[in-house]
Amino acid sequence: MKPVKFLVALITVAVVLSSVSANPYGGWQPIKNIHTYRVQEIAKSAVAMHNWENNFKHRLTLVSIRRGLFQVADGVNYKLDVMAAGGNGLDSKGSMYRTEVHERLGTLELKFFTRIFEGLN
Repeated sequence: MKPVKFLVALITVAVVLSSVSANPYGGWQPIKNIHTYRVQEIAKSAVAMHNWENNFKHRLTLVSIRRGLFQVADGVNYKLDVMAAGGNGLDSKGSMYRTEVHERLGTLELKFFTRIFEGLN
């Protein structure tokens, strides 16, 4: 019986280790489901913070999230490519933006929000 218990324990450890990323801290990882409520809320918050920082001069509205990455550090960093529309000029029809948001202890901080023309690398 002991060899069977050892084998079961060994397989369990192997399964757990295989499911953990080789570098869980510091490396950017793709967000597997950008349609989750939490990712949607982070993207909406990023657009709202951008609007606030620009005194609502060219108010943008989130249209969709195209791609996303996350990084576990002192909290979690999110790098999102979003389509946003509003304001005037090009943005009235929608433009792609890249934003980075840092989440720590339930608070969000906008690192940057900039117009882009291609997806995440």
